[in-house]
Amino acid sequence: MKPITERTVKRVAIPLLENKSEFTNIGMGDSLIAHSLFEKRLLISQLKKGVMSMKINKNELNMLDASLFHQLFHWQMANTKRFRQVFTIVFVKSPESPEIKQILLEQMRTSDLLFSFPTGEPDIILMVNTGEDEADVFIERLRRTESTRSYRVGVSVIEIRNGDATLEDVLQVGNDSVNRALQLPGGTPYVKDRTFRTLERQCVRVSIIDNDPVITMIIQKLVERISIKQLDLDIQVFHDGQYFIESKWYQSSHTHLVIMNDILPRKNGLEVLYTLRELPNTQKYHVFMMTKRKSEAEMIYAYQNGVDEYITKPFNPKLFESQIKKVLRRIYYG
Repeated sequence: MKPITERTVKRVAIPLLENKSEFTNIGMGDSLIAHSLFEKRLLISQLKKGVMSMKINKNELNMLDASLFHQLFHWQMANTKRFRQVFTIVFVKSPESPEIKQILLEQMRTSDLLFSFPTGEPDIILMVNTGEDEADVFIERLRRTESTRSYRVGVSVIEIRNGDATLEDVLQVGNDSVNRALQLPGGTPYVKDRTFRTLERQCVRVSIIDNDPVITMIIQKLVERISIKQLDLDIQVFHDGQYFIESKWYQSSHTHLVIMNDILPRKNGLEVLYTLRELPNTQKYHVFMMTKRKSEAEMIYAYQNGVDEYITKPFNPKLFESQIKKVLRRIYYG
């Protein structure tokens, strides 16, 4: 086996988090992304010491040693809790053949990761930003290999939406369900376990920033009227941009909806926007910019600088409410 070098590590695809302003990319295309530069270097160090169990060829670049699963699982769970991103874990067990790993690598997508566990334990495939329905494609491809193998392969598919799921619970459910699958008939029996699809309650902070008290009152009432199952809204009103920034209200770990006017005392809307977009976790801020300006160039400029929704005054309250609902549903349900 060739030694694992940093150049080799850079070719490994681990697309765990999409927040590329907070996390550092390594390599091209799908990239290894760590929570910090320190963790990135630590993981590279582990890989270079041989923790990664793989041969240097195209298929097996996506196979990692089981010892790395807990770390990557926790990274993905943090991403799920913060950004509501769904991911799927597939447990695969074939007691009769040690050759199953090569077959799995051939059927996986390039963005999937196979964690190689000791003989007798299920191997695990991590499918990022993937629901259980998309995992059906993998199962179908695996079924097509039945004509070229004489042994059975049990599969358990676990879609994870609940950001409070623990590694211990997921491993227990995965092991139990893949063993249940092997009790079923067929060459590739599978079970879909939905234990972790139930979403926990989430609190979204809503900041309304405008120096016109009538406008802030109208918007606050619009937001208070919105009811989305499992979603709590914590609303705060600010009458200038500087006060909003100094309050540190926006620095919590919550997903944050910011509804603000473009012209504000002391610190205007664009200055507030720049502050938010320079933060490492900027993806959690969804920004509505209100304005009386109707210039197409100004709208384009605002979008290019990080505005998510552009609202012209005077606005239609019902339409505005619908736009807010749409964004909140997207935040929660993806």
